[in-house]
Amino acid sequence: MSSSDIVKDHTVVDTRESHALSSDDASEIDFNSTKPYIDIVVKLDDSEIKRRSSWWYKIGFFLYDSLDKHEHERSFLFKLDFFLLSSACLGYFIKTLNQNNIGTAYVNGMKEHYDMKGNDYNLMVTLWTVGYIIGQIPSNLILHRISARYYLAGLELSWAILTLLTITPKSLHGLYALRFLIGLTESGYFPGMEYLIGSWYSKKELTKRAAFFGCAGTAAGLASGPLQQAILSSTWAHKHLQPFQWMFVIDAAVSFPVALYTLFVDPNTPSTTNAWYFSRRDKLVALERRRRDGSQLNIREPYTLAKIKSFFNTWHIWVFPPLFLFYNNSGQPTTSQAFPLWIKTTLKLDSYYYNNYPIIISGGGIAMSLFVAYTNDYYRGKLTAPFLYLMFGMFTFGCALVAAWNIPRGLHWAAYFIYGVPLTMGQPLIFTWINNILHHDDMKRNFVVVVTNTLAYVTSAWTPMLMFNQNDAPYFHKGFVYIACLASAGIVFVTIALVLTIRDNKRAERVKIEHSESETEFA
Repeated sequence: MSSSDIVKDHTVVDTRESHALSSDDASEIDFNSTKPYIDIVVKLDDSEIKRRSSWWYKIGFFLYDSLDKHEHERSFLFKLDFFLLSSACLGYFIKTLNQNNIGTAYVNGMKEHYDMKGNDYNLMVTLWTVGYIIGQIPSNLILHRISARYYLAGLELSWAILTLLTITPKSLHGLYALRFLIGLTESGYFPGMEYLIGSWYSKKELTKRAAFFGCAGTAAGLASGPLQQAILSSTWAHKHLQPFQWMFVIDAAVSFPVALYTLFVDPNTPSTTNAWYFSRRDKLVALERRRRDGSQLNIREPYTLAKIKSFFNTWHIWVFPPLFLFYNNSGQPTTSQAFPLWIKTTLKLDSYYYNNYPIIISGGGIAMSLFVAYTNDYYRGKLTAPFLYLMFGMFTFGCALVAAWNIPRGLHWAAYFIYGVPLTMGQPLIFTWINNILHHDDMKRNFVVVVTNTLAYVTSAWTPMLMFNQNDAPYFHKGFVYIACLASAGIVFVTIALVLTIRDNKRAERVKIEHSESETEFA
């Protein structure tokens, strides 16, 4: 990092006066200001330059990106990381654990308990997806207008109650209805949190935070199988309820305190925050970071039909939703329990193996995703497209191997890992890309995030019935061929997005130069 970059990007003054003001006194703040809200530029004296030249600084900066910031910004970022990320990760963990536990329950007694046949399991997954689709766009239009902490906490509390009720149905129809309602209440959480995270962090901070958020969901895969195995191995779990039903009781028990925590610590957005842990100075730092980044603030402007129509006049709405669809639908083998079913039905191994071996893939996915995120942020987002090429390439190769099926046993094991491990890295990369290039238009960024997530589930609502029909388990030949084709299309759309992003950046740079020259002429 050159000294000119540091002076340009980081902003320092004495702001002792701001300590005397209350944390919610923001009535006189001008959210449309083009002038700095607070000076947080780091001054490069000789000692600072020497500090940044040391090897320990470079290693530390790779691991935590606040080392080059002013002390006020470092203090603010520590609070933001601690409270916002902990709330987001806990909420996404319990949401994904609930989704994973349905699949885990299916191979651990639910199928036999409800006498499920054919596509009964696929239908249950589809009904959850339909509820998820229906709630997506309305939910996030609401989020743009009201307090995020009340809304997100309300969603968490709602799905906790519904999850607990999952133990009550006597027939499949009751279970179907509950899964639909759970999908409906979960629909606003993921895109809402992606939008919030994108509202607080700068371009060179975002991939890591989005990766931690995404890895929280993958961590649920680490917990689901061992949790079910622990329940099966216990004596108390065989009383009163079926062992698989205890999964949902535990889900609900964890969800209730997480909902209360979200209500207590979620900071809303930089322009609407009333978080108790932010001082007035912290709020000014947050606003200055957004101003310095050229980002538009959320002023709760209402959506209009004309505004929504304008979003369809640019390429983002036509490229990112299909790109995420190709990635998201590539996770269908995981949802369909392809790997555990292969271990159970083909290899004839007991529950210890099919409940615990998938966690190796989840653990590898977390490690790979974090490495990719830290590396991408270190290089200021320049490796987003290359990493996505790598991910889709591994999808294509791994799924092609499984589709061939009659391959050496060791290669068959490897194929599930080649395909499964990179799954975690795609979500943070794609949504970071969206948040970064649309930071200048808050409403459009929110809308594109929601539509991107929604389209992926529109197709995943029905394709598992065709491509991963449980009657074809564990082979799923059509399904793995389908995923290999999706991944190939993903490579094409990464290229399209990259070319258009480069084009727009060049145009923006030309406009900036012309504007600067025009100001010079009138000076």
